[in-house]
Amino acid sequence: MKFCPKCKSLLIPKKGKLTCSCGYSKKEIIEFKEEITHKKIEIVDENHELGTDTIPVVCWNCGNRGVYVKLNFYRSDEAPTRFYKCAKCKKIWRSSK
Repeated sequence: MKFCPKCKSLLIPKKGKLTCSCGYSKKEIIEFKEEITHKKIEIVDENHELGTDTIPVVCWNCGNRGVYVKLNFYRSDEAPTRFYKCAKCKKIWRSSK
């Protein structure tokens, strides 16, 4: 990123020049680069336990009082999604509240 020497605003590339809203322009070769990084994805099968300890939540399917829980954060501006798995009947459900 380059800035205007007159008003210190960000210079914007237009038609082979770096231009500013104040009228300043400079001819310069512009090169854009983007680096792509690959992230590892963890695949969890249905038999995978969501946690090691159970919490006292009642299963909606069998009424058992004891489920595993795992929190996933998908977006930083939203509440985490909770995944529950019954210790008895192994049903899985989620809640984002």
